[in-house]
Amino acid sequence: MIKIGITGQAGFIGTHLYNTLSLHPDKYIRIPFKDEYFQSEESLDTFVKKCDVIIHLAAMNRHNDPDVLYKTNIELVQKLIDSMERTNSKPYVIMSSSLQEERDNLYGRSKREGRELFNQWADRNNAKFTGLIIPNVFGPFGKPFYNSVISTFSYQICNKQEPKIEVDNELKLIYVGDLVEEIINLFPADNAEKNADYADKENNENTENATTEDTEECISIKSFGSAI
Repeated sequence: MIKIGITGQAGFIGTHLYNTLSLHPDKYIRIPFKDEYFQSEESLDTFVKKCDVIIHLAAMNRHNDPDVLYKTNIELVQKLIDSMERTNSKPYVIMSSSLQEERDNLYGRSKREGRELFNQWADRNNAKFTGLIIPNVFGPFGKPFYNSVISTFSYQICNKQEPKIEVDNELKLIYVGDLVEEIINLFPADNAEKNADYADKENNENTENATTEDTEECISIKSFGSAI
């Protein structure tokens, strides 16, 4: 039984992942997470100590002040790292990042630098870390004007509104169910103690541009479709 914790559990991807894990009670124990844990060292430490695997999804992706967005995302990563070091915990950490890493904006910088901080933690502690570079995610329960352009487009069509094209370009997409499957495929086969030796060879069939270092695996998740 693998004990799984998800920061950002209540979000779009987190909800789908958390609910999917519930379908396999013989394999996974879900460790509940609440956003307010980030405001309490005691609560965060208790959560961290229970986990064999932590999927870090919690992040701010919209704010009027880009500096607040950047600072918040780095702080969330640092708080989780501080907690793992306080408790001498070495869970397998999986972080969701974004194609925005390639762009010159503060959100992309926050995701790229957050991933680098986790990699440094893994190096210091001989732990396992995987960073996922994820394309645009769509699927059921996505919030219009927030989670996905697909949700926004669908909402506007259903409500007899005229969609407006902001940028006419190809969009890399992944269905949330496919993304959840990609994440679950990363989990160790037996237990957390095998994380250091774990490598899911089958995952290479569904990913591209994957590179592996001593303690970090950075995977670009393949988009399963595109829209113009």
